[in-house]
Amino acid sequence: MKVALIVPPDTPVTGGNFVSAERLKTGLANLGIETQVEKFHPQIQEYDVYHAWNAVQVGMRLIEHAIDPKKIVVTWTGTDLWGDWVRDPDPIRRALSPLGHQVVFTPNAKKRLVSDAPEWDPIVEVIGPSVDENLFYPADSPDVREWPPLVVIAGGIRPVKRSAWAIELVEEARNRLGYDFQLAVLGPVRDYEEWERVLLAAKGKPWVHLIGEQPKESMREWYQKATVVLNSSRIEGVSNALMEAMASQALVVATNIHGNRYLVENGKTGFLFDDTEGLIQAFRLVMENPNQTEMMRYNARMRIFSRHLPSHEAQAYAAIYRQMSWSLCSRGCEL
Repeated sequence: MKVALIVPPDTPVTGGNFVSAERLKTGLANLGIETQVEKFHPQIQEYDVYHAWNAVQVGMRLIEHAIDPKKIVVTWTGTDLWGDWVRDPDPIRRALSPLGHQVVFTPNAKKRLVSDAPEWDPIVEVIGPSVDENLFYPADSPDVREWPPLVVIAGGIRPVKRSAWAIELVEEARNRLGYDFQLAVLGPVRDYEEWERVLLAAKGKPWVHLIGEQPKESMREWYQKATVVLNSSRIEGVSNALMEAMASQALVVATNIHGNRYLVENGKTGFLFDDTEGLIQAFRLVMENPNQTEMMRYNARMRIFSRHLPSHEAQAYAAIYRQMSWSLCSRGCEL
């Protein structure tokens, strides 16, 4: 069985969909399943299963290019569900109705999807993403954390991530709390209008460090030395960056949105905030209650590895692929 893990064409190698697909490829190889990670393109070769990482940018395009819908499984990754689907579900629903398998990351995501397409309930499965435990782990000592306190924001520079707003939030925390917070903005530029907003927000602020895209092997060190890993997103599926940070025993402060609530239990595995006042309160607790926040860091790591093992993720997808192959193959077909 040959499986293609297909990501949107504009996905950088450090982007969430690409990272997820590469991680799954490794897990599937351990199960003896041959896989290939590809960016979507119209001349994609023949596979037994086409796994679309983004229902709209990949799943719908595969159908438009005459790929058999029964060979396609889509994973709803974030902006496709909480952006595209919420705005106008009808054309997506019509296009994807021939599919026999769809995947979401969380129970709440399934609830949102089938509220508009109740007939999909039997074909939508919840499979949580995972984290490579060999790559993301805690530092040997908290002494690696930097001073002045370091805030890290990780992810592609695009409007849904609101990196420019993150600069404004940290500036307000500096002014209100009196700490010399440093902000490191990590990730590739994926939207140049948002990048211009980031440059404007960072202008004249030497405490803002625009680091750019980093290889995944370097990210653990950033998470380990951060006082806070900040997520300022407007929309998330389940953030790879937050999961990696929590696995590295970082303390996360994240916007109070669906995908983040799935990972972060406020006050136990991190902090959630709705607005500037909420962020200020979270940062104050981080700086003034080190014993409490050390326990939260530990709880965060335990939260990730109690529910998000790569082997479980790979086994769940492998079961779907085999179901798809069985339905398409005649008796005696090799699976």
